Amino acid sequence: MSEIENGVAVIGSEQENSTSDTLRTRVRAQMESDELSLNAAANQSGVSYSTLSAWMNGKYAGNNEKVDEKVSRWLENCRTSTKVRRSMPKEPGFIETPTAQIWMSVFEYSQSGPDVGLITGDAGLGKTLAAENYRNANPNVWLMTADSSMRSPTAILRKLTRLVDANEQRGPGMMDSILERVVGTRGLIIVDEAQNLQTESIDLLRKIYDEARIGLVFMGNIPLKARIEGMGRQASHAQIFSRIGMRKNRDKPQVKDVMPLLDAWEITGSVLRKTCRWIAMQPGHLRTLNKTLRYAYMLMRSDEREELREADLKLAWKELTGTELPSFEGRE
Repeated sequence: MSEIENGVAVIGSEQENSTSDTLRTRVRAQMESDELSLNAAANQSGVSYSTLSAWMNGKYAGNNEKVDEKVSRWLENCRTSTKVRRSMPKEPGFIETPTAQIWMSVFEYSQSGPDVGLITGDAGLGKTLAAENYRNANPNVWLMTADSSMRSPTAILRKLTRLVDANEQRGPGMMDSILERVVGTRGLIIVDEAQNLQTESIDLLRKIYDEARIGLVFMGNIPLKARIEGMGRQASHAQIFSRIGMRKNRDKPQVKDVMPLLDAWEITGSVLRKTCRWIAMQPGHLRTLNKTLRYAYMLMRSDEREELREADLKLAWKELTGTELPSFEGRE
């Protein structure tokens, strides 16, 4: 090989090293910014842990250009994601609306009784937020979310043993272990999405309430109400229905629920507040309103504006749902 060729080879190597070194510096900065471990960075970038580790130390013997390319794409994705996050306003947390106060009254009554409560309502009425807030503010409150994977009583027992930190978390001793843990705590078990439970699982929770003398609240969508009340007409399940002490149901939010939320979002214009109230009455209710407002503010900021417009709300609704916002003319 000639001296010129040798020289070109050295320069090319230095350029490759310079590119990789720059990327390594950026990766370290990204990991520090997002508090990522090397393993997490490897998972996110699609580069194997061993490869990324060797590459970060400048000792990777494979195709460095390929790693550079993957790392560059990951860093660009991180930059875009960061930009989106920064433009996204923070949603208001729990707001004690009139409906939230009703949910709270069920939790308080059921825990103090102790008794069994039933909360039912359409999606997006703040049931889960209220339950989380009550759990965080009170000792010995356990919030369990039921799903389709928890259809059997055994699955419920396994979930509860972890939730209450019982000693036995598998096997025939689970029930006794749960009871030993919760007896005397004056606690409360809140079961969210309870419409996913089988009747046998509902009865199991009723038995825990009976034997441990702690509060129990079933919380879910409107069909749950009809299902629980239907148990009162069946002799085999009447004991479940008869245990329900307080029942509260809401089909949709009240105007008084929407106003504090708009205040928290700092929505002041009468036209905007009127449109937001209408959005809150659509399926998804307050949850849908929060999502629409969040995206509307992103649209506003992308245009480098400081004032939210009704057009932002309508466009946000269309982008999120794929449909035009239903007209509320003549429905007020």
